[in-house]
Amino acid sequence: MLDNRQTNRFQMMLSVQSFMDTNQSTWSAIPIVNTFKATLDDQVLGIKEQLQASGTDTRGMTANKNQLKEQIADKTAGLSGALASYAAVNHANDVISNGYLTKTEVAAMRDVNLPERISVFITMVKDSLTELADYGISEAQVTDLESSVDDFRELVGQPRMIRSQASTAKREANTMINDAITLLNDKLDKVLLQFKFTNPTFYDGYERARVIVD
Repeated sequence: MLDNRQTNRFQMMLSVQSFMDTNQSTWSAIPIVNTFKATLDDQVLGIKEQLQASGTDTRGMTANKNQLKEQIADKTAGLSGALASYAAVNHANDVISNGYLTKTEVAAMRDVNLPERISVFITMVKDSLTELADYGISEAQVTDLESSVDDFRELVGQPRMIRSQASTAKREANTMINDAITLLNDKLDKVLLQFKFTNPTFYDGYERARVIVD
């Protein structure tokens, strides 16, 4: 178990992650923000895994399933549009047949089927990632979608593999939380400062998500 201070800090990270996912269209065109967001997702994923390995119930420390599904649908549709454009230009019939998913189609998927179906789609995107750079797709965006799918898989009872031994899991979780706080303080907070001037509504929302509730 985490102490109260670390639990509150982790809950704040989850709020930031959810806020950034919900407002992806605002920042996704900025490569450095994509990089820092992907790092945050990796850290949150690692913390959850360590907490599970230490016997901590993390089910209350995650986004609402329906909200997360909507975020996955948005992210998939964005990548799918670029993939469809690439496939049409290059006459890639297999991609045209299997690689196009609308937001509505993702939202209509059965929860138990969504992780595997989106994972197949992610593989197709990765296979053409170099070419898709010209269509505005980055590796960080793909990693971001993968992280959301991992979180969704956990919510529908398909737990991911635990990577560490329980004896060290609690210590590792605390270390990862400290590392994530450093990422927010030293990197993400600073790079998002630009929105204080260009999009104050977004910036105010980010600041609210960053509040640690004691």
